[in-house]
Amino acid sequence: MITNNDIRLSVFFPAYYDEKNIGKVVEKAVEVLEDLKLKDYEVTIIEDGSPDKTGEVADELARQFPKVNVIHHEKNKGYGATLWEGFSTAKFEYVFYTDGDNQFDLEELRKFVALLPFSDMVVGYRKKKQYSPYRKLTSFVYNVILRYTFDIDYIDIDCAFKIIKTDLFKKIKVNTKDAFIDAEIMIRAGLLGYSFTELGVKHLPRIDGVSTAARPSIIFRTIREIAELRKELKSEIIARRNKK
Repeated sequence: MITNNDIRLSVFFPAYYDEKNIGKVVEKAVEVLEDLKLKDYEVTIIEDGSPDKTGEVADELARQFPKVNVIHHEKNKGYGATLWEGFSTAKFEYVFYTDGDNQFDLEELRKFVALLPFSDMVVGYRKKKQYSPYRKLTSFVYNVILRYTFDIDYIDIDCAFKIIKTDLFKKIKVNTKDAFIDAEIMIRAGLLGYSFTELGVKHLPRIDGVSTAARPSIIFRTIREIAELRKELKSEIIARRNKK
């Protein structure tokens, strides 16, 4: 069985409008990662063209911590493209991500690392979502639609607190670089037989920064991408259902 001394972990944080958040996230992550006594780790901040001082704060964190580095986007590429960059450029055998908005407690990473000997992926779900009623409704409907459309069992597919075996990203390609990307990755992982363990995490209210999620344009684009992926994977989904 693998132990912490065997684990090399890539960690990344997408950051946009997070000048007051990213420092808290990175400092806590480094504290936890150092305490875990891993074989090795890296931390990457992917600064997605923020118009505030997120980039400057990120650069200062890289100067402060030797294992922290920063990727800057000159222009905003969007959440999905930033997420894919973090997954596909990870150097180590496992990759963990959470958002740079400080809505999760990085102390909970300890429990996720402890479960790595038993699963290819350790997937968080928010025990109580700190959203507006509208966001809670759209999130609930989204998860229900995906569950029945793709025959998957994830409780909270878009929860931004996951560890995944990095080799997955050498085996798949994704069609979207937008908000649907997290779900598409998890759907494709399931079809490849990647095992997962789900673990409840505390979701914290966003105190600072700007959220760009759940805009109507993103919702309509996601609906189109769900339909396109369902069409592409139809035969695989039917075969999976027939095996049950």
